Amino acid sequence: MQFKSEKKLLVTGASGNLGTAIRSLVRCAGIDRNDLDITDAKAVKTYFAHHRFDILIHCAAYTDVAEAEKDHASCYRINVAGTENLVRSFSGDKFVYISTDYVFDGQRGNYSEDDVPNPVNYYALTKLLGEIATRQYPNTLVIRTCFKPDGPWKYPKAFIDQFTSHDYVSERAPDIVRASLTQGLFGLIHIAGTRKSVYELARKNSPQVGKMSLADVPVTLPRDTSLNSSRWNDLKKSIR
Repeated sequence: MQFKSEKKLLVTGASGNLGTAIRSLVRCAGIDRNDLDITDAKAVKTYFAHHRFDILIHCAAYTDVAEAEKDHASCYRINVAGTENLVRSFSGDKFVYISTDYVFDGQRGNYSEDDVPNPVNYYALTKLLGEIATRQYPNTLVIRTCFKPDGPWKYPKAFIDQFTSHDYVSERAPDIVRASLTQGLFGLIHIAGTRKSVYELARKNSPQVGKMSLADVPVTLPRDTSLNSSRWNDLKKSIR
């Protein structure tokens, strides 16, 4: 699937899983940490003084949940301060922020856009703060989503007691591009798959994966962060 757009698009985190998938679907520019340090406010301001884009899809993030508990400063600097720097310097038509299902505490799952976030680890807290920072921009779309890299499961085991709406990134990226290009779509939207255990997800690509429990890891992880994507699924039917 390929998307066509007359808009000039920029993707941050362009060499990451989602950034790479987006760039394979639509013509756009991409930057990663080697091109621009988003935590450097002066550098970000200078970059956008010389480059004009209509839509920014902000995928860059510190995503290592366990390491974030040990290195709050780096996680905050990238996920919060870096996002704020982009918000202050970008001047296009639409700022798209890629957020996460982990903003919820996982007590019940099936979370809609109207549910109140309650992050249980530091990574999730910084992503929620990133959402708040993004909403300072007048034309913002916050996409809460979840995905894993394509290919075999990269761990020997997967959680049987953690539930999610994850799919693989190639399955999620087309809808993220479609939402980003949809004229007049601002605010908050959930874009995710159906509820499943992490173990069920892992077995799709790695049938021999082993089983593990949330009790087996030292970091606090939410039990059920499945997202309700009804709004997006209904809206998508009307998008040409």
